[in-house]
Amino acid sequence: MQQAGYAAQSVEDLRLSGLRADKYNEYAEINARRTALANDFQQINYKVAALKQFENLRQTNATARARAAANGVRHQEGSALTGRKQNVANTFRDVGLIDLSALAARVTGFEDVVNILKAGADSAFYEREAALSNARTALTAGTYASRGAGLMAGVQLAEGTLKFAQTFPFEGIKKAMT
Repeated sequence: MQQAGYAAQSVEDLRLSGLRADKYNEYAEINARRTALANDFQQINYKVAALKQFENLRQTNATARARAAANGVRHQEGSALTGRKQNVANTFRDVGLIDLSALAARVTGFEDVVNILKAGADSAFYEREAALSNARTALTAGTYASRGAGLMAGVQLAEGTLKFAQTFPFEGIKKAMT
């Protein structure tokens, strides 16, 4: 009976560990999707920042041209042109940094997603392995309990036989036993 109980418990433990392992994988996939989505939003934010830099460049250069024209300066020459060229250089440097930051965020975002999925798979693996180990332990304990019960049954049978022989009414058998 005890062995059957251990076997039933190990089967149930295996079933539950399978469910828990599946949930580990499911939660890892959800977290990975959430992280990937957050990374996509971060990429969009970097693109918006780059577009704002270009919009600011357009406005700044338009203002410089307007001032040059208002002051009678040719906007394609001299300090007006130099200022606009410097604005373009500064803006492209800033956009390059934004682009580099976006690339770094994308790479680290992919690493995060991979690590989340790996952690979920590892947790599921260890959950299943622990359940298999516990099942083997329970089955081994059941086998030992069964063997122990068999030995004890044999001892009890021998004791019962001796007691029966001691209380049996035939004198001839009692003399033979002593």
